[in-house]
Amino acid sequence: MSSVSSAGRVDPRVWLLALGTFATGTDLFIVAGLLPAVGRDLHLSTALAGQTSTAFAATYAVGAPILAGLTARFRRKPLLIGVMLVFGLGNLLSAVSADFTVLLISRVITGAGAALYSANASAVAARISPPEVRGRALAIVYAGMTSAIAFGVPIGNWIGELASWRWAFGLVAVLAAVTVIGIQFFLPDVPTGPGATVRERMASIRIPQAPTHLLVTAAWTAGTFTVYTYLGSILEQVTDLTTGQQSWVLLMFGVGSFGGVFVGGRLADRFGSVVGLTLTISALGVWLLVLTPAIRWPLAAAVAVGVWGLVHWPSFPLLLHRALGIGGDRGDMLLALNNSAVYVGQMAAAAVGGLLANAGMLRWNPLAGAGFELLAGIALAVSVGAARRGLRRPAPAAAPAAPQAEEASSPALRG
Repeated sequence: MSSVSSAGRVDPRVWLLALGTFATGTDLFIVAGLLPAVGRDLHLSTALAGQTSTAFAATYAVGAPILAGLTARFRRKPLLIGVMLVFGLGNLLSAVSADFTVLLISRVITGAGAALYSANASAVAARISPPEVRGRALAIVYAGMTSAIAFGVPIGNWIGELASWRWAFGLVAVLAAVTVIGIQFFLPDVPTGPGATVRERMASIRIPQAPTHLLVTAAWTAGTFTVYTYLGSILEQVTDLTTGQQSWVLLMFGVGSFGGVFVGGRLADRFGSVVGLTLTISALGVWLLVLTPAIRWPLAAAVAVGVWGLVHWPSFPLLLHRALGIGGDRGDMLLALNNSAVYVGQMAAAAVGGLLANAGMLRWNPLAGAGFELLAGIALAVSVGAARRGLRRPAPAAAPAAPQAEEASSPALRG
């Protein structure tokens, strides 16, 4: 059952799990390019069509810790197959939606499936991997998400241009079906332990620095997705690009994103997560300011969007790295809440971006995004400052929890 050969290479079966995260990532991000077509076909405003992303994100954010707790005792392989089937059926429902209500319901279904799949795919990858290559196995699973931005979203956009936005959701359903077949025939049956309850998972929010760290994650996410959720509409209405031209710009963002994740990993190793996040969040805020005027001209928009992907995604592995350091022995539970915070940020982004779209001010979405990055930077400074004050404060003589608190805080400062 080992996922590693004698030479220490990750077993190809881990890539099956990455195929599933590629499908969930494509489903999440694909709406950005298809939003104008969905709105025209279903007679929706840009802001209302954008709320389909909110439905997906809200279900993921709320459902991830709750569903993970409720299914903690289930065997992993049947659970992965079941949730991927639900996810695929949800996308088929999206593809045949005749009105906004049905489309919204389908996005709730796919959000629930994606939430459970992502959490369990990471757990299975770690379970079937020896410690010496566990990090690489997890990196492969997460690479499915960034690969979706680089390749899945532009491909879906091209399909939408050649046929219909409905066929793009059909593509995601096909990816889900292939993932189910691969897991059924090639993935080993992985037993599970007792797992953590819903209450235990939610209690990890009481870890020192956890609330402010989750605010950093949510604000960082909102900064980019205030723009990205409505990028197709921005490129159509502000930049005046055709659907085909928009696909190439989305590809530029994806290629930049794919490289950005690896930049973030190097920053974490070399400087630690706090310094790395200070650099990357600052760079993202500045670049969103640059993007504000750049989206008015096609060539400038294409270049600026590519660099935007490069400066956005380095923060993601840094946020995960810091969550593990803060969480200590409950780091995996804090990671689950960190993922929920990502989708809380997407909900905020869809709401703020929708307000600007309704007001005919789409060109100012990047400026609003920069404001969210400023909030993320302030939250990071508050979190780090609180940790340093906690380390300087002398511990009471008869307080057994004090060493544990210091242990949990120190890694966060070191990164």
